[in-house]
Amino acid sequence: MKTNSILVCCIMLIVLAVSTAANATSEARVKSPNWGSERVLSYAIYQPAIGRIATAYYRIVQGEYEGRPVFEIRYNGSGSGLSESSICTVDAVNLEPYKSTRKLKTQSAAFFIDTYYGDGRIVVRRKQDADGEIMESSQDFPGRIFDYEELMWLIPSLDFSADDRLHFALFSTVGDQTILVVVRKMGEDTFKFHDQDYKATLYTFALNTVRQSLWVQNLNGVPTVVKYDTGETVLYNLDLLKGAEAKPAVEKPAPPAEEAAPPAEEPVDEGEGGGEGEGGGEEPPYIPF
Repeated sequence: MKTNSILVCCIMLIVLAVSTAANATSEARVKSPNWGSERVLSYAIYQPAIGRIATAYYRIVQGEYEGRPVFEIRYNGSGSGLSESSICTVDAVNLEPYKSTRKLKTQSAAFFIDTYYGDGRIVVRRKQDADGEIMESSQDFPGRIFDYEELMWLIPSLDFSADDRLHFALFSTVGDQTILVVVRKMGEDTFKFHDQDYKATLYTFALNTVRQSLWVQNLNGVPTVVKYDTGETVLYNLDLLKGAEAKPAVEKPAPPAEEAAPPAEEPVDEGEGGGEGEGGGEEPPYIPF
């Protein structure tokens, strides 16, 4: 009985802590993004102890879903014998998700995850390989929620005009969990890439206990992530090396250009060790459920 009492107290403390964190900040407000009909961006992915391990390609395309204007946030990347790709379909005005698809491909297997949002429910379907058995799970979530696949594009579109901290709910298929995310706008910060200093607006938050940081600049008039520290890897927007309105904090001679190769038709496995090789370009087919 004593053990049960302690457990109940612990649960109440966790609930109180989450409620307090939410009440201490304003709920996130989204500014409709001016992404246009199409945006194409690429990022170099680094691990601090290893160096560059892969390249991530993003393509944001304007479209329509069930009669509503949407953006499709398309991602693909590969490295170290592994390729992954995703498509996240979000409302063009408030960025709330309708669905997302992720494909993870190793040298021996392919894994698919589809997530659907609607009518206060989240439905997740999984399978291994094209002919694998479909495993489905679902949960109720009657409030507003965002998809993990859009996180890097969501935060630059939040309205911090009246607050320096905002919160929102995020769904991740890792454990099928809903995470309360509290984002703090830290102000101007300087970071270094290819021995050159860049200024950007820094935002910090945590996913569960993992601290994350985003640096945002206006690229061609659009707030865009130019650096993303996930806690395990660091992504750098390769437009920094092209000078697309990403002006360095201190003018120095430009380093040799590190151009990203255009995505190939099929992902190219880089083999053990990763390195500077690049590949990608395969868009994940929607799972025929």
